[in-house]
Amino acid sequence: MRIVAHLSDLHFGRTDPAVVEALLADLDRHRPDLVIVSGDLTQRARTRQFAEARRFLDRLAAPALAVPGNHDLAPLYRPLARLFRPRARFRRNLPGHDPRPVWSDGEVVAVGLDSTRHLRWISGKLRTSHLDHVEAVLAGAPPAACRIAFLHHPPATAPAGHGFGALAERGIDLILAGHVHRSGTDIVRGRDGAAAVLVQSATACSTRLRDEANAYGLIRIAMPTIEVTVQGWTGETFHPRHTRRFEKTGKGWREVA
Repeated sequence: MRIVAHLSDLHFGRTDPAVVEALLADLDRHRPDLVIVSGDLTQRARTRQFAEARRFLDRLAAPALAVPGNHDLAPLYRPLARLFRPRARFRRNLPGHDPRPVWSDGEVVAVGLDSTRHLRWISGKLRTSHLDHVEAVLAGAPPAACRIAFLHHPPATAPAGHGFGALAERGIDLILAGHVHRSGTDIVRGRDGAAAVLVQSATACSTRLRDEANAYGLIRIAMPTIEVTVQGWTGETFHPRHTRRFEKTGKGWREVA
């Protein structure tokens, strides 16, 4: 079995220190094999905010993968940097964290996709180039591995892009996303009937809440099953809020009791 912690929308620069420490303690307690951060590590892509994010990642016991969110791009008040070097601070201040990370340990294959658009700041896009990248990575994946794609934006923010069903069509089992600051778990289907489990994560530790307390996803993978637990903040600690289980059969993914 593999345990994957899914964090999103950390927004360093707008965090609650007590929540940050409790989050680290909860992660240490559950000992995930991999931590995935689906974007918005910072509030305004300032150097000191990236420094806070880096210190947080450095304190994790598990390997961590991160992709940028719209808040991690060069600020709007620096238009030339936004136009020509939108991800420069992400690359410079998070060494070792490529905007398109890939991870494989034989049981899990994870592919990070940079869905940000530097000219249309809020919306994101799942591009054809992303799908080509996913196909190339999965071509060498072990057949029994759980195949994960993670990105910041849900596809509804950019109608011109592909929907999440396109990832299911390419063999992805699990899709992780953020941006909306609300937790959610569902099954998405491609045009060919292929299915994938979609997990949206709320903001893990920032004060930018949207009708939901801080939370993150704790995902237990033992193929052909996936168990998704939302770890929610109580004001004192993180605790299991609810759990949903999914099973992969010959007809694709389905929820089980």
